[in-house]
Amino acid sequence: MKTFKQLNEAIRVGKAQQFAAKAHDVWRKSFDTSGTKERIKKNSDGTEGNINVPFHKLHSDWKKENLAAGHAALAAVKKHPRDMEKAAEHVHNEWMKRNPKADHNAAQHVPYHELPEAEKEKDRVHVRTMQGLRQKR
Repeated sequence: MKTFKQLNEAIRVGKAQQFAAKAHDVWRKSFDTSGTKERIKKNSDGTEGNINVPFHKLHSDWKKENLAAGHAALAAVKKHPRDMEKAAEHVHNEWMKRNPKADHNAAQHVPYHELPEAEKEKDRVHVRTMQGLRQKR
């Protein structure tokens, strides 16, 4: 029989997994409504692959990133349950920790309050997605 701590951990992991798949689907719809456009990314093993595929078909690198985003979103809504902007800032700060500054993401590697509104909204979407999943207990 699972202990309370083990049960809480299982719930946390489950919510992060649900988030990862849902958030990836939301991204795919915003990236390409037709479902045919490719987005090729380099994987850590040197291969390249299309990330505009269903979550279960993603390379493990990108599944891992989506799961990490889910854990960050869960921590954000627990820490800031009634403050969307603080929760979104938490999500953004965790993203910066996971994604070192490089040429391709330098514009997003700024404090949350300096982000353009469209970038802030991406972080808010993560918060709203997790809030919705937490309500479905």
